[in-house]
Amino acid sequence: MRRYDFVKNRKYAFGFSIAMFVFFAIMLIINGVTLDINFKGGTRMMIETVGEVDPNKAGELIEQAINKKVIASITKTYDAASASASIDMLRIDIAGNEPLTPEEEEQVKTIIAQNFPVKLESEKNENVSITPTIGQETLQKGILAVVVSIVLILLYVAWRFSTLGGFPAATCAIIALIHDVGVMFGIYIVFKLPLNDIFIATILTVIGYSINDTVVVYDRIRENTRLMRKSDEGEIVNVSIHQSLSRSINTMVTTLICIVILLIYSVINNIGSLRDFSFSLLIGVITGVYSTIFIASPLWLFWKERKQKALVK
Repeated sequence: MRRYDFVKNRKYAFGFSIAMFVFFAIMLIINGVTLDINFKGGTRMMIETVGEVDPNKAGELIEQAINKKVIASITKTYDAASASASIDMLRIDIAGNEPLTPEEEEQVKTIIAQNFPVKLESEKNENVSITPTIGQETLQKGILAVVVSIVLILLYVAWRFSTLGGFPAATCAIIALIHDVGVMFGIYIVFKLPLNDIFIATILTVIGYSINDTVVVYDRIRENTRLMRKSDEGEIVNVSIHQSLSRSINTMVTTLICIVILLIYSVINNIGSLRDFSFSLLIGVITGVYSTIFIASPLWLFWKERKQKALVK
């Protein structure tokens, strides 16, 4: 059976990624960026429920009353007094340039109490207010963590694969990582999901997962460069990707099985933080394998070919 030529058909992969990012850019203009209160500032209210509560309806009623964007959800926790009993909490996130005033907080509680079965005096209830300054500082630290990790990976890969040109190989690996982060960010923009600290944690996890795959392919290219001296570089890259392909797919499938189970579990049990993490990780793992196979190594070869043509001229 004829093998797929990753090098010859790289233009299709590059074109697909470019088209995808153009779409994300358009959606960014249309939808903008939604920041969680952890990054933007605002107020988070947790109210114990004693019956069925529709979080979407609750959010709509609060938005109409205070004219601010509201994200409402139901989270499940356990009662400290009885380990076997679970409690449903209505979580209300209201992001804004300033936290809610005491009057607005009372207004929200009144609306919820009048329309839904809740316990306003429960000791499990809590209000958390975050100022914009703290939110921006948290966002900056999250971005800094991502940038530092990428720079360290760039230096490591450049040192590890000096035989492949060092810096070009590392740069292409970093472009593949940026591609992964961009796709995850784009998905959040399309579905208007709020960016939060969980998103940053997922990015760092996916960066580690994706670069591991890329390093494996680079290792094969380095070894095959010595073993296939009579072959051109395009054939070496193709062979190396195919030799690593089964490993990448098997690793992805087994990882996705765990992530999907985690996602289902979090959805069934209304665990919002776990749901957000597993959903982001699901997208990140898939795009991480895609960028390893279709972006990193073919892009490195393209870079090298362009450099050689420039030297000939």
